[in-house]
Amino acid sequence: MSPPVWCVDLADRFWAAAGPPPPFPRDLLGPASIGFPITILDRPRLSIASVLGWFAGRRIALPLDEPDRPLRACLVATHGQGFVFLDAADDPAERRFSLAHEIAHFLRDYWHPRETIIRRLGPAAREVLDGDRPPTPAERLQAILRHVSVRPFVHLLRRDESGRPLTPAESAAEAAADQLAFELLAPAELFVDHRSAGAVATCLRNAFGFPPGPAAAYAALLAPTPPPPDPFVGRLRKSC
Repeated sequence: MSPPVWCVDLADRFWAAAGPPPPFPRDLLGPASIGFPITILDRPRLSIASVLGWFAGRRIALPLDEPDRPLRACLVATHGQGFVFLDAADDPAERRFSLAHEIAHFLRDYWHPRETIIRRLGPAAREVLDGDRPPTPAERLQAILRHVSVRPFVHLLRRDESGRPLTPAESAAEAAADQLAFELLAPAELFVDHRSAGAVATCLRNAFGFPPGPAAAYAALLAPTPPPPDPFVGRLRKSC
């Protein structure tokens, strides 16, 4: 499995800003704080309410009306800054992957689009992206001509009653964040010997510090189960 170009590019840009990758299993806490405006916070019994409460205690109102529920991790990105909240009670493997997943959201869904928009429209676009003012008619036109969206970024926290992302766009964002997290923690180029998915999952858990769920999901991408043989082709071979 070769990861998509955007995924490898963002991983490369992360390490170019954060410094040389640490040894495996990788802890991204230090690199993320060095390379990007990201603050990482541990919170006991993490939930939507506790995240809102943390910002309310600093007199920062977040435009979020989601019902409260427990969280394993959460990213809040505003005014160019990222705040990653992690559940303090999670085990180290889960925290490692949760942090990588939220960093991936910051890179893909916030930092990279924001940098692209500012580069194409100019520094004044920050005021629009941060929700400080609406775009001018000229900015709207330039955004159309330059193929960017000049509006504040929205949250991806909506879930249905079973806890799944509410819309296809949110599902795609979650899958993409997982894929970039995989690449940050265990680059796909290290897995080219075509081992079985079970062997790859074991390696991801033991050598790269993955929790069981993400290890199995990544292993299925790195070593997919071959499709069953086509019975028609089998009959043709027997007849030859």
